[in-house]
Amino acid sequence: MSLADAGCPSGSKTGLSFLDRYLTLWIFGAMAFGVGLGYASPAVVRGVTGLSVGTTSIPIAIGLILMM
Repeated sequence: MSLADAGCPSGSKTGLSFLDRYLTLWIFGAMAFGVGLGYASPAVVRGVTGLSVGTTSIPIAIGLILMM
């Protein structure tokens, strides 16, 4: 038994999913899309900024909760 097989039960090998394999590219793509959207349409920035309570941005809070 090799070290590569140590974590796989009974010879089954599972790889990373497409999303997991390219997660870094998805993140950079989402950031580029967000920056481009904000640059192309300043109304979107004002709309998202309006979705805050005090100093808490509700969209960012929801995103952080979903990531956890």
